Amino acid sequence: MAWLPQLSPYATALLEELPRPSSGLGATELRILQLIARGGLQPFDVFPGRQKHAELHVYGYWEVGELLDGLARCDKPAVAGLDEGPFSLEMHNDSDRLQRYKQSRLSLTEFGKAVLGGDQNFRQHNRIDRWWGGTRLTNERLWRWDGETHSLVAPA
Repeated sequence: MAWLPQLSPYATALLEELPRPSSGLGATELRILQLIARGGLQPFDVFPGRQKHAELHVYGYWEVGELLDGLARCDKPAVAGLDEGPFSLEMHNDSDRLQRYKQSRLSLTEFGKAVLGGDQNFRQHNRIDRWWGGTRLTNERLWRWDGETHSLVAPA
């Protein structure tokens, strides 16, 4: 890859957004849980551009909003306290809804703490249906990334 020296870090960052085999979370989802675990955060505190240490830049504003929704609005939520949603243009266009969203106080559920601690796998309890790099990820066709071995894990 000497002829494309900048490609490797970006390709790795994209691969790290695939769910990990152990937690079922991608890097940005995991980072959201880590930030919320500190306590006292509101939704936009987990979004890009808030001068966070080790901030990831794979996803932008709308994608991070969808990821936060996915952690809070699912069968077995990892995040509690998100008072408004879904994160959409319609919500943004309604000033009352957007204000409720902004003022939400986020916390981890017991399940979220267990996922963050490595005792539970988010994807074993919740559906996934989203696009990643031109590939549709679903629970039935879920590619994962093993960061320890730096290898892709094919769908089971």
